[in-house]
Amino acid sequence: MTPLLYDYLAPPVHERPSFVLRTREGKVVRLADPLIQGSVLVAPTIDPADPRAVYQRIADDLRTQILSGDLPPGSPLPSEAGLVRQYGSSRGPVRQAINLLRSEGLIDSHQGRGVFVRRRPPLRRLSIDGVADGTRDAQNSAAEIGGQLEVRRYAPIAAPSDVAARLELPEGTRVLARSFRFIVEGRPVQLSDSYFPYDLVKGTPAEDPDNEPWPGGTLTQLRSLGVEIREITEDVATRTPTPDETQELGLRPGTPVFEVTRTIHATDRPVVTSRLVIAGDRYVLSYRIPIP
Repeated sequence: MTPLLYDYLAPPVHERPSFVLRTREGKVVRLADPLIQGSVLVAPTIDPADPRAVYQRIADDLRTQILSGDLPPGSPLPSEAGLVRQYGSSRGPVRQAINLLRSEGLIDSHQGRGVFVRRRPPLRRLSIDGVADGTRDAQNSAAEIGGQLEVRRYAPIAAPSDVAARLELPEGTRVLARSFRFIVEGRPVQLSDSYFPYDLVKGTPAEDPDNEPWPGGTLTQLRSLGVEIREITEDVATRTPTPDETQELGLRPGTPVFEVTRTIHATDRPVVTSRLVIAGDRYVLSYRIPIP
């Protein structure tokens, strides 16, 4: 019976070949010359003293090159074999590093073409300044830059617990639920769910979806109902989108979203609460805070 390659006694350390692997059983395998070329033994460019996993070190180096512009948008990454040689690694860590960068939204893979640094759409500045003085809101901001407002839902419903809490209403109280999707230059960029206490809008023009988008925005809409605004509160978070949000916004893997929870308060009670989900790779949220 022909013995397996590793079925021999390991030579003394001073006689051992330079390129060997030790198996879990403690046996030593000498790599054949064709395997040595282009493998883990060729000029590694990562610090072997770094305690992180090899794939994390490879991903970190590539990420640095991408974010610094050394690998500009649209440029190809080296082939898998090229990365193996460049980092002195095996194929497994290289593939893990590529998968990590893809999940972070930094690269795209194209079947038969290779891996490329992702081209990012131009960032737009979404200013919140106009909300405070009523000159515009999300609907009007979208319209100002040539966007479209798509009405997804416009109907009375029983208030979910989180909505009822923000509007200071008993759970299950009827509210007018309005859901929109905003599309700019043919691409969806924002989802919006907002809720009015139904007693505030019942029988008024604000109840009719044909009046959307309301000229002047939500604050003008409220003023048409005789409501005077006292303050607006907002909570802003970033998170991973849900599968539905990924589909509705046409997001690529690894793209985060902003979630803005906004509540508009009249002098005596909250009158509107909204949740906005905004594509994180297309907008910068801009706030101006006046100092009295």
